Amino acid sequence: MNINHLLEQISSERGDEVAIRFTGKEISYTVLFNAVCRFARGLYELGVRRGDRVALMLPNLPQFPIAYYAILRLGAVVVPVNMMYKGREAAWLLEDSEAKVLVAWSAVWTDLERQVSVLSPLKHVVLLGDDLPESTISMSKLLAENQPMTDTIDLDDDDPAIVQYTSGMTGTPKGAELTHGNITSNVSACREIMRVTERDSLLTVLPLFHPIGQTMLMHLSLCSGAVMDLHPKFDPEVVLKSFRSGECTLFVGVPSIYKILLDQVDIEDPPPENPIRLCVCGGGAISDEVLKQFEKVFNTYILECYTISETSPATSFNQWRTGRRVGSLGHPIPGVEMKVVNEDGNEASIGEVGEIIIKGNNVMHGYINRPRLTDEVLRDGWFHTGDLGKMDINSFFYLVDRTNERIIKGGFSIYPSEVESVLFGHPDISEAAVVGILDEVMGEEVKACVVLKEGATTTTEQLAEYCRERMALYKVPSVIRFYKDLPRTSTGRIDKTELTA
Repeated sequence: MNINHLLEQISSERGDEVAIRFTGKEISYTVLFNAVCRFARGLYELGVRRGDRVALMLPNLPQFPIAYYAILRLGAVVVPVNMMYKGREAAWLLEDSEAKVLVAWSAVWTDLERQVSVLSPLKHVVLLGDDLPESTISMSKLLAENQPMTDTIDLDDDDPAIVQYTSGMTGTPKGAELTHGNITSNVSACREIMRVTERDSLLTVLPLFHPIGQTMLMHLSLCSGAVMDLHPKFDPEVVLKSFRSGECTLFVGVPSIYKILLDQVDIEDPPPENPIRLCVCGGGAISDEVLKQFEKVFNTYILECYTISETSPATSFNQWRTGRRVGSLGHPIPGVEMKVVNEDGNEASIGEVGEIIIKGNNVMHGYINRPRLTDEVLRDGWFHTGDLGKMDINSFFYLVDRTNERIIKGGFSIYPSEVESVLFGHPDISEAAVVGILDEVMGEEVKACVVLKEGATTTTEQLAEYCRERMALYKVPSVIRFYKDLPRTSTGRIDKTELTA
């Protein structure tokens, strides 16, 4: 089923009811769906057809879901692009995905234009904004000048819907191909667990280019007849006001957001009289102390879940139906199996630590352009996550560690080799190693350990600025340390364990 069928059905039922609330303005389901159909026609006139990939690089604006669903309505494939990516990072992704059209915020185009000029697959650039370059197409004009496309392409569950890029288990970003069946099943499971109805309003501050933002906020609200209370960015004051006023009923965040919000309030204040009824935490582990204190201060509940880009993204949840255990990943969602296996590939015993593997209708089809890597992580129908975990006697899963070196900062994955490759491009650096270090707010931070060439005088601030110019800001090391020599193991490899101290 094309996920647009869900949106179309809801729009016909909800009509003039509010679909999106944004900066004080309200957009009805009828208006939203009409805009989706208009933009679909505009993309069709540009030559977008079934199976084509269209990159989407927009911030949290109503135009994001309009463009997103318009792409899917054509049977084309959405390629969400991280708005924090610099030109070099975004250009690589566009080339790897072989995107035919780019729909982007005009503010990012200046940095991106120099990088994409040689990309042969990219045929059109559609920008949202004013005073656009002559070589680009106005998104606003496409919306205004085209009649609605009333037909929806009939698709099977196995047809691709999204290529979601993730660093995952290796340093080079990979495009996880998620199908319509993956997405619709995940939305259905989350709706059941979170008990979302048309009476709900989902406070949306996570970026929509993030898989949690797409499935557990945008799809979940708009394909359930609820209200998506959309905000351009995470503003603690705005969120706290909403929490206190009872304007919204559901909130989805990552661990760092809950810590930041808790730090902004007086924990002695009385809890709100009309609390937000449910909060969900994905994208990493939240501390027991923060969770319990937050629930007390705001008179609500936080359900922890396990999310991975390759699994659409929800895999397991603490659930009312099967029970809740603070600090755990909960139980697998409907239609999904999870187990822990040891190094021999056999199922681990209760309490034994091993690799978490997943099977179900939420698991990606594979990585585009990477058949060998796909075969490595998808074996006998099971997705091997690279995460170490365990299961207790009541079948609750727990995350223990990761078998790879991935850093998770504020819900975003960073692989050390991404940062190291940028550092090695600096002419004064002889050697570099990047590790994750614990951080009370963000979960982990990026630490760069650097050996300079003899005679070099580069400072930490100069290196930080060098990184800021070449990568998304969340990847830039917050800690840079100079070493005469990096510590090594007995086999000569850099001892990253010692560097985290």
